Amino acid sequence: MPSTTPHITQRNTTRRKHLTPPHAAFAALTWGLIDYGMYASPSLFTMLPSLRALIATSFVLALLGCDKPTSTGAPPPVASTAEADFDALVVTCTQSVAGRTPSVRPMEPGTWTKVGHSPAQVQREVTRTESPVTPYVGKIVIKDNEARATAPTESAAQAITLTPAHLLSNRTHTFVYRFDGKAWHWNNGSRFTKTPSQSDTTEALTQADVSAPSKGFGGCLPR
Repeated sequence: MPSTTPHITQRNTTRRKHLTPPHAAFAALTWGLIDYGMYASPSLFTMLPSLRALIATSFVLALLGCDKPTSTGAPPPVASTAEADFDALVVTCTQSVAGRTPSVRPMEPGTWTKVGHSPAQVQREVTRTESPVTPYVGKIVIKDNEARATAPTESAAQAITLTPAHLLSNRTHTFVYRFDGKAWHWNNGSRFTKTPSQSDTTEALTQADVSAPSKGFGGCLPR
């Protein structure tokens, strides 16, 4: 009488043909154990439907584990937000500084002074920190030259064209900001001044100093 076991083995083999790597090895091992059980204990044949259900469940769980997505290593969204927002601040700051115009004001009786600035060089820097409270700090450095000329009357001072010959000093403004994970905030500032024939000076700048309309740095403050 023909044995039913070879028939079971053939059916299992057919199922294996439809599997593709990387799960084929798992399926081959599983069905191989069933085939061996059929030869070793024919009574297991009556338990085949239950075994099928158990194997199917195990196989699905294995597939889910194998197909689990891996991290792409992309930077957290806060990184792009900090960079983009700071770039926008730098643009606004640059436009504000470029919009400065010479000013004329009285200094003492009989003397009017015209003050102007050369086109500024604006540099930016963003640094990531280890602090969860302040994950980023930013810096804007503005370098320019200040020129000054005097005249006996206001109209005469207005008519002066400032040139390198009127150079008063070389200045470097440094503005430091902090990013709290949502927005940029003013932190501190300083101005380094180098004047010919005089000692170099460094002075601290407050947010009020920078926001003064006469300074031309209002656009360098976060909104």
